[in-house]
Amino acid sequence: MPKLFIVATPIGNLKDVTLRAIETLKSVDVVLAEDTRVTRKLLAHLGISKPTISFREHSSPKILEKILNLIKENKNLALVTDAGTPGISDPGRKLIAYLEAELPSGSSASVIPIPGPSALSAIVSASDIDLSNFIFLGFPPRKKGRQTFFGRVAKINMPVIIFESPHRVQKTLRELEVANGDRYVNIGRELTKLHEEIFRGKLSEAQKHFTGERQRGEFTIIIDTK
Repeated sequence: MPKLFIVATPIGNLKDVTLRAIETLKSVDVVLAEDTRVTRKLLAHLGISKPTISFREHSSPKILEKILNLIKENKNLALVTDAGTPGISDPGRKLIAYLEAELPSGSSASVIPIPGPSALSAIVSASDIDLSNFIFLGFPPRKKGRQTFFGRVAKINMPVIIFESPHRVQKTLRELEVANGDRYVNIGRELTKLHEEIFRGKLSEAQKHFTGERQRGEFTIIIDTK
């Protein structure tokens, strides 16, 4: 039975790659990558040479069909994203659902998770907020639906975790405060990277803090219930 490995890759610090991830990337026939340029740099760093195919959220039906045919040829594949664990705010689910629907009954590919780095688990492990229960909502909508999104956050009676990019983080912090009040947050910026920081404080304080150089990088935000 062909195998599709879902491989977590470092979110910043390349030393975070697991031994199992390295072994898997060495063993597969093809690597499916969000951005082949990013993945080739990682493979080169690990001393691995493998064919890569670009697979994104909006990949064409031809790409999906190409991947399906590889599975039918009994090729073993690895799915990676630019950083972190596939399936968390990326197209991993789409590919697995497609293969499940298209492959004949009884001949499905074996989907094998290779766990590892994730911005979500990283911020949870370093948080002072009670996260015995929480909801993860991924990235807020870029344009349409933002007001509805942040209004939804306000109605959830447990901590909410979201991702945000440097280009929209200030806007998101403002809109969170408008919809939720001046809640307590934990914010991880550039997790595992050279300029990593974890901010703990109110939304109003976060808006003052994340300016200038501190506005750069990828953000993971935990919004407390009060």
